[in-house]
Amino acid sequence: HPTVSPYRLFALSNLGSLLGLVSYPFFIEPQMGLRTQTFFWSAGYGLYAVMCAWGARPLFRLATRSGFSENPESRTDTKLRRPERLLTLALAACGSVVLLASTNQICRDIAVIPFLWVLPLGLYLISFILCFDHPRWYDRRIWVPVLLVLLSAVVYLLHQEYAETEINLYLQIFIYSAVLFACCMVCHGELARLKPSARFLTSFYLMVALGGALGGVFVNLVAPVLFQGYWEFHFGLVATMMLLGICLFRTRDPLRSPLMFWSERVVFVGGIATLAGFLALHIHEQQASTILTSRNFYGVLRIKETDKGTKSASRFLYHGRINHGRQFLSPPRHSYPTAYYGPFSGISLAISRHPQQLRLNALEDRKGQGGLRVGNIGLGVGTTAVYARPGDTYRFYEINPEVERMAREYFTFLKDAKGAQQVVLGDGRISLERELENGHRQQFDILAVDAFSGDGIPVHLLTREAFALYWEHLQPDGILALHISNRHFDFSPVVRALAREFGKQAFWIKDVADPEKGNSYSDWILVTTNQAFLKDPFVNFRVAPWRTLGEIFWTDDYSNLFQVVAP
Repeated sequence: HPTVSPYRLFALSNLGSLLGLVSYPFFIEPQMGLRTQTFFWSAGYGLYAVMCAWGARPLFRLATRSGFSENPESRTDTKLRRPERLLTLALAACGSVVLLASTNQICRDIAVIPFLWVLPLGLYLISFILCFDHPRWYDRRIWVPVLLVLLSAVVYLLHQEYAETEINLYLQIFIYSAVLFACCMVCHGELARLKPSARFLTSFYLMVALGGALGGVFVNLVAPVLFQGYWEFHFGLVATMMLLGICLFRTRDPLRSPLMFWSERVVFVGGIATLAGFLALHIHEQQASTILTSRNFYGVLRIKETDKGTKSASRFLYHGRINHGRQFLSPPRHSYPTAYYGPFSGISLAISRHPQQLRLNALEDRKGQGGLRVGNIGLGVGTTAVYARPGDTYRFYEINPEVERMAREYFTFLKDAKGAQQVVLGDGRISLERELENGHRQQFDILAVDAFSGDGIPVHLLTREAFALYWEHLQPDGILALHISNRHFDFSPVVRALAREFGKQAFWIKDVADPEKGNSYSDWILVTTNQAFLKDPFVNFRVAPWRTLGEIFWTDDYSNLFQVVAP
């Protein structure tokens, strides 16, 4: 059908991507295990290849023709010149940058909410669908003013981050999502206006795809090297306005006077400079509120200090909005266990009331009597090292090397530990598997798993196979301590099911927040068969009733986060 526009198929293909995006986490993943998914995906892909080959048959009959008829929706200048190809590349890249940067801004720095990443990606795809479906969806007279208003709103929002009053979380998500959608509508709308005739579709699509890929490379590989924070968001907003200006003013209207011609450009450039100035000021404010910012593949880490000059002066480690540890700065409070690891937390109870610890505490001299071996998946600032005694060994597994560097250089829990401490870099489960393969069973008395506070849940640490690995490294009477504090998920049904599978007892230890002592609310589940520990009156006094009943069994082949969304 050489006279029919192919660009609506571009919109339909993105509609298919949107349907796939929505259907997988909400319908496919909850119903199928990984093996079943792999089978159906492979079969579907094979069917797709056959259908493509069958659909290409008519093209071979057309190969000998001199060319196609012109597309009725195409521009009269049917081929993209080099400047237009570069503009196409830049617009596609800018849309990709704004998508990824907004996702980081919303999901890591604004709200730690599960599945929130679906929203920005969905808006990105919707903008593609609308802009390539029909020209009526993108009208400069509407979208340019909308973009300007939303940019003003997001600049205000960024600067309110440091105000005393906090803006409603859902309003923040709405504004960031709206500015993302407006930027994508402008970028993709201008892309649609540049589309050539159908015979040049391949080169146009190649430039669009290459631009999207370059945007991803910039955010994921280049930005972490150039920027200490998620400043590609600021870059993307300014770049969108610059590209919009190029698109608006790249042709001269002969009916406009030279004065009007240059006045419009001066005003627009002044607006871009003002936007860039406000965004640069926000970056300066962000840096001024922290003593250190570091960024790598795993995200942005910030160290902040509060209450300077008071007895409550503290230093915090943040990954986005998640607090990974706190330490008081003045002695003797600098040695207090804080945050989720306070003296009444589950991990404190497991360490202080472990029968081996009680036996050693009864001795006048612990020297030469051995000590506890404690494993920790997740380092934070090393707070649990406070509980180490002479002869103890605390072994931490940490995936992010920057966390270890900060814990050693800006916090003193590891340095002041009375027992031996070791840090193993890498994914906790993979590190434990390698140690087991090499014949190095760690024989832990206690193994703490602390990796479930954010929205990026490492499900592979809560499966039957993971629990089997933990018990390979634990003593027969060891204690598995899982920190499951999370606003959005309740992992207790999963832990109960896994405990029953391995013939263990599980119980919940709840600790209330105590701001004066620097302690946060925490939920810990302790899993063990240690009868002396289970019969300890002090332990039984601390056991809390389960908030929910029932069990949910996860394996490496099947897990479903929707099953554990907190009510």
